[in-house]
Amino acid sequence: MRLYVIFFLCIFRLTLPSIADKDQTSEELLEKLESLRFNYTKANNFLNENERARKDAAKNDADLPRNVRQQNQQKRISESGWLELFQKKKKIYDEYLTCLVHTFVSLASTNRRFEEIKKELNQQHPDNCKNSLTESWTTQHRLLAQKLYPHLVNEGIDKKKAAFFAKLTKPGSGTKFEDFLHFIKIGIEPLNWENQNVYSLATLRTGEISTARSENKKLIRKATKYSRLDEPEDQFNLRIRKELRAYKLHRALIEAIDGKKKEATKYLSEAMDIAPAHSPSNELKKIIDETKFILGQSQH
Repeated sequence: MRLYVIFFLCIFRLTLPSIADKDQTSEELLEKLESLRFNYTKANNFLNENERARKDAAKNDADLPRNVRQQNQQKRISESGWLELFQKKKKIYDEYLTCLVHTFVSLASTNRRFEEIKKELNQQHPDNCKNSLTESWTTQHRLLAQKLYPHLVNEGIDKKKAAFFAKLTKPGSGTKFEDFLHFIKIGIEPLNWENQNVYSLATLRTGEISTARSENKKLIRKATKYSRLDEPEDQFNLRIRKELRAYKLHRALIEAIDGKKKEATKYLSEAMDIAPAHSPSNELKKIIDETKFILGQSQH
């Protein structure tokens, strides 16, 4: 089994394409996506075969004491190379999903493969590939939002594609319940704010300013509660403060696009005063530049 794993990892390194190349043609993107899709399918099959082999071996332990069965199970996991296969599958999927989103954004809607790619991207929503109301569902939804966000900070994104991104990131019942609890001043653990933030930005790019603002207000309310701006900086509140800064920068853009320059300037100033020692991400710098351009404070 260990040789089986090593063989797969070697093949993977030889066949994995780079997705960092820029200015690729549609055909090049589609070829790269096909290669990544093939690698992911292969990685998934290898992992499934590994799990089947371990389950078959475990049948021989049926009459053994529970502690012995557990020891044997852990030994098989270690010796079979399951962890390496699992990590490799996760890495391949991450790169496949990045390429899939990039291909969807880059292809013209008139391309003969566009609807096929759109359908494939829709399949990555956790409703279509994970059990509902589980940690894996939430993790998948968050990962999808992370892949969409870099494209939504670009002001020129196609409105129909942004609308599709809004559909993919629309907050579920858990987020709505969390918002209600915060509204009545009952705090709970932060829940999938990333998706709500991306959804707000996606609706802004489609022209749904009221929806974008409404979702952003909820995020600012929640992040303000946990940011503890009057306390010394620590690892937890710094993370929340950076999120609050991002939400206020998004809010500044929302107000700027809506023509409310005074409000936009206020939120932009407030955002830049949060965690000033920590530089904003490249994505947020695009939001800042777009906002300042609308406000007449800079040139593109």
